[in-house]
Amino acid sequence: MATEKLDVHPTRLELLRLKRRKALAEGIADILQKDLETLIVALIEHAKRAKAIRANLQESLSTAYSLFIESEMLSGTMKVSEVALSVKPIDFDIEVNSTVGVLGIKFPLFQLVKKEHVSIKPRFNLLDTPIQLAESASKSEKVLKFIVSLAELTAVIREMLEVIALKRRQINRIRYKIIPQLDFTIRYVELILEEIERQDAIRVRVLQRKRKERAVK
Repeated sequence: MATEKLDVHPTRLELLRLKRRKALAEGIADILQKDLETLIVALIEHAKRAKAIRANLQESLSTAYSLFIESEMLSGTMKVSEVALSVKPIDFDIEVNSTVGVLGIKFPLFQLVKKEHVSIKPRFNLLDTPIQLAESASKSEKVLKFIVSLAELTAVIREMLEVIALKRRQINRIRYKIIPQLDFTIRYVELILEEIERQDAIRVRVLQRKRKERAVK
């Protein structure tokens, strides 16, 4: 695709303006590139954190399931079902806020909120309930926390990817459209000015020759 020339008057003042615009465009591209590199480094760190949380989530979920199966083996499926029906459930909610992250970008902030019920009695009667069931419930609560943390990190990573894509488009536009267009226009103006200088030099030499001829006559 051919580079389009800007519609400008081929003057020295315009040439100076074009060169200043090019320098400004290059400076902006450099700043955007540094921001992009910072975002990529932060993205890698967030991806590592997400991987670690995912591993913890899988481990806690596996442990909770194993403990639950063990409690069924000790007390029987019917007993565990009876306990599940008699225990008062815990209500959870998720508070959604925002925080300022890398480069001042607003990131979502998720927090798991446990709605406590005022009660003196423990949830499980340990004399009548296997300890494995209570431990399974505790592990399951940790699983929920890991799920919320992973959801938050996923949302943050998605936001960062959108900003990275935007900055890449901006950099590509400057480097592969605006700057080449300015270079092409600068070269065009320089060629016009060089041609004008040659024509002026020729006219000066012609005038000098004519003056000499008149002086001889």
